[in-house]
Amino acid sequence: MRRVVVGGLATDYCVLNTVRDAIDEGFEVVVLGDAVRAVDAREGDGARAEDQMRRAGATFATTGELLGASPTM
Repeated sequence: MRRVVVGGLATDYCVLNTVRDAIDEGFEVVVLGDAVRAVDAREGDGARAEDQMRRAGATFATTGELLGASPTM
C-alpha cells in the first residue's frame, strides 16, 4: 500500500481536504499531529476536522514516532 504523510496549515481546511483526497485515491494516510495547526475560525473546528480524518481512516502520529526517535527538549 502507498502511504502519504501529511503536515501543514490549516488542519480544518487544507489538511482535512488533502487527507480526504488521499484516502479517496487509495492511500494510507498518516497525519503528523505535531506538524499541523488549525485556523479555528469557529472554536473547535480543528478538533472536528481531526475527528473527521480519523473516521475517514487516517491515523495520527508525531514526527518523532514517524522517525523512530524520541524528541529531546
